[in-house]
Amino acid sequence: MSRAHDLRKKSLRKRSSFQVEGEERGKLRRGSMMPRVVFKPFHDVLKYGHAVGRVKAQEKKLLMPHHVGRLIEADFQDALHILDEVEMGDYLAGASTAREVDDGLINYLHDVYEFLREALPKDSVLFEFFHCRYDFHNLKVLIKARKEGTPKDALLPRLGSLDVEALERGMENPAELPSPYKELVMEAEETELSPQDLETLVDKYYLRYRLFLAMQEGSEFLEEFARTSIDFANLKALLRARNLGKSREDMERSLVDGGYIKREYLLDLYGDPDELMKKKLEGTRYLSRIVELLGGEEEKPSLSDFDRRSDDYIMDMLRASRRISVGVEPVFSFVRARENEVTMVRMLLMAKLHNLAPEAVEKMIRKPYLE
Repeated sequence: MSRAHDLRKKSLRKRSSFQVEGEERGKLRRGSMMPRVVFKPFHDVLKYGHAVGRVKAQEKKLLMPHHVGRLIEADFQDALHILDEVEMGDYLAGASTAREVDDGLINYLHDVYEFLREALPKDSVLFEFFHCRYDFHNLKVLIKARKEGTPKDALLPRLGSLDVEALERGMENPAELPSPYKELVMEAEETELSPQDLETLVDKYYLRYRLFLAMQEGSEFLEEFARTSIDFANLKALLRARNLGKSREDMERSLVDGGYIKREYLLDLYGDPDELMKKKLEGTRYLSRIVELLGGEEEKPSLSDFDRRSDDYIMDMLRASRRISVGVEPVFSFVRARENEVTMVRMLLMAKLHNLAPEAVEKMIRKPYLE
């Protein structure tokens, strides 16, 4: 019997109004990935009790390090056989092309999110926290199609909380969309945007909305994840601007407020030589992930390497959260681990289809959730 979930998608979920808090909370904390001890009210413990029980029962079905090691060495067909040992394998059975791999992984993610929706209490924002990523993606595809005449084949209609049809109607009448999507459409319509400017604009709305949701949930862990994600987006923008020789003003326009590292600090870093920049970054929690990227003068820092290192940092956060047995943290970490698996498996299978050597594949791989 197939392990795939037989679940149907909801077309539209109600959202609360989008408000970006003007006053940033939290200060930069260094180094340790050990979560802070927070004594939760008893009703918060009960709130996620059912969901925690469901995800704990599913953890044994996650990819293990021994799976990853074998996948790196295997060819494409053998990799599919290895994946058949875990839940994802049913969704990839018979795949032979990149499109079939993507379709299978999208179906898998859809069912992961449906599992999450069913397990969560109705007043949780966690489902929206994960799903809004795809609503912003689909809206970006539609805005690009409208402005540039690009095809819409990058749409992901099975993912996201808003139907593509609802987003298309919102393109004509933004008032039909919930916040913050209507504000994004209106700003995009009123502004001349290059393709990179559009990417930056969508990312800003997305990252700020997740921070709003995290603060609405009242979870310090979720807020830390949201602020850390903003920091990594800003640091990546800093590296990209330095690589491309962009002006300080161009770099400033790409920065997102709400992270632990303040905008002014990042702007001060922009014009510094690499060695001085590294020294200043010693005051942040992210030095260990960035310092190696700034080590040599021969090559510019690799943005793909930065993505991998930042993902590994996030995975360290999730691993540390496994010490927490109640509340939103175990549920969030489990679903984020599933997303990480999809990214890892897609990367592995695409590498196999392009006949990349195992040594090259190994350098691309993110950390798994379980050790």
